[in-house]
Amino acid sequence: MKINNQTISYSAVTTSQQPVTNNETTIQRNNPYEGEGDRRNKILDEKYRKLNEENKRYANPYDHILDKYCNPYSPKFRSDLTKAERDAAYSMESSMLRNGVINSYDFSDAAFRGEGPINDTLENTKKKVFNRQQVNGQIQDLFTKYGVTIPLGTALTFTINPNNFKLTVTGTTDSSLIDQLQNVLNTANNSKELFFHMINSSSNESTQFTQSKLEKFRLVNQIKTITGYDLNSLALVNNKFITEDGTDIFDIYKEKLSQNPYTKDHVGAAIGYYGPILHELAKNGFDSIPDLTLSIRYEDGQLHDIGQSINYSKAI
Repeated sequence: MKINNQTISYSAVTTSQQPVTNNETTIQRNNPYEGEGDRRNKILDEKYRKLNEENKRYANPYDHILDKYCNPYSPKFRSDLTKAERDAAYSMESSMLRNGVINSYDFSDAAFRGEGPINDTLENTKKKVFNRQQVNGQIQDLFTKYGVTIPLGTALTFTINPNNFKLTVTGTTDSSLIDQLQNVLNTANNSKELFFHMINSSSNESTQFTQSKLEKFRLVNQIKTITGYDLNSLALVNNKFITEDGTDIFDIYKEKLSQNPYTKDHVGAAIGYYGPILHELAKNGFDSIPDLTLSIRYEDGQLHDIGQSINYSKAI
């Protein structure tokens, strides 16, 4: 690459490389994001906290609120508001009086007159773009920490196995760089967080996802989380996944659910959802449904989505 007629070379840095440790997860699938809904909530909180202080000066604050929004014969009646705006104000003002907080935000409020409803699709896209920007920066922070430099223009592909979240790198013949990248990205939970970031960044048209792949992935992770067993390492006997001592994994799963104070109230729902998926997978074999193996491209400090027309590294 030439800058001001000087040739600049880029290569993987192997000298002064920081030792790779396993105690820090830099990549985060979810990052603090303030969207349009959050902005409006803050406006309403501030507005109705002030109104609540004014209302409490009256001998009967609730009657005062009723007069403003529900009694057209009262001189306090807010005829300057539309019915939707009065209904919103009545609900939120009453909630603030009773509980000190707004229990249900209503964007029909006059504070947003002319702004219209929130575009949920656009907001979702903005959030995904924001998270992509954060993850791009977190990956760069990780590479900087461990002294990793990637030649400009090198188009790498990161591929993650959903069963163990092991990340592999392709796209270069530089085996030293591949080893360096894999060692760094597989530290702590970085590859796992990147995997879930890829899930969160998927679009409806993505060719990497199918419903059956997603269901298998959720099932495998649910069983591992609750029981500690990997489904793909268990034997299949009479259409059941069996542990080394001959126990049906589904029996262990049900028992663990009922013993856990955080899941015991949802045993029926969990069994009803995961039971049929587990039964079908056991009947047809673990490999009857492909794994949800995900890949994403990485070039010049940016992740680029694969198998979909939307690339969340592009600002909107």
